[in-house]
Amino acid sequence: MPILLGLVWAGLPWLSLLVGLVAVVAVREFYRLGHALGAKPMVPFGMAWTLAMIANGHYGASFTVPVVGAGIVASLVFLLWRRRADGALADWASTLTGALYIGWPLSHALLIRELDSGRAWLLYAILVTFATDTAAFFVGRALGRRKMAPSISPGKTWEGGLGGLTGAILASLSLYYILSLPMHLWAALLMGAGIGVAAQVGDLAESLLKRSAGVKEAGTVIPGHGGVLDRLDSLVFTLLLVYYVVAWAQA
Repeated sequence: MPILLGLVWAGLPWLSLLVGLVAVVAVREFYRLGHALGAKPMVPFGMAWTLAMIANGHYGASFTVPVVGAGIVASLVFLLWRRRADGALADWASTLTGALYIGWPLSHALLIRELDSGRAWLLYAILVTFATDTAAFFVGRALGRRKMAPSISPGKTWEGGLGGLTGAILASLSLYYILSLPMHLWAALLMGAGIGVAAQVGDLAESLLKRSAGVKEAGTVIPGHGGVLDRLDSLVFTLLLVYYVVAWAQA
């Protein structure tokens, strides 16, 4: 966390390098989930396409349509080059999904950083998401009784979810003052609530994918905490929410 916050403070290009590295590791973990389901995603291509989306974010999303469009077309060309019809649709779908699920949202970290007051907004997005996860975990462990989605994530409870939402709102209101964010107090409350929901939806979405693949953790890069994807799942939707709301407000 200190390294991440330091690079957020430093800005581009160092932040871009970190986001690119993290995205490549995360998409590789995603493709392992595909392998567990019998798909054979085009791993080198998917990793390269993920980096292309991060690079697009570095340059202000000036080439979003060409990068996404060229990636879809190129993936079909690679699929034809493999000359293997059996399972081709699953291979193609898993390749596209991994890159779009990870590369596209994470590129928004760089877009947020380049907004007006971008350093503060990116710190805000990361810290409120972290507060959501932390509050949900501790409240759920202490008070959790009613299961939220037992078939997807048996450990998630409604009490923990409410704790995460409360933690997000409190963190948002605190950071509104600490970071001198350019928004109204009521907007800080609503944004905190939005992040509290988005972060937990992202967490549940990744749990659904892991449950489908029959694995407990997406990877083992972080001892005791699973993989990189397990640490990023809550942030995926949060970055999208913060960027588009703030960009709209600044337009």
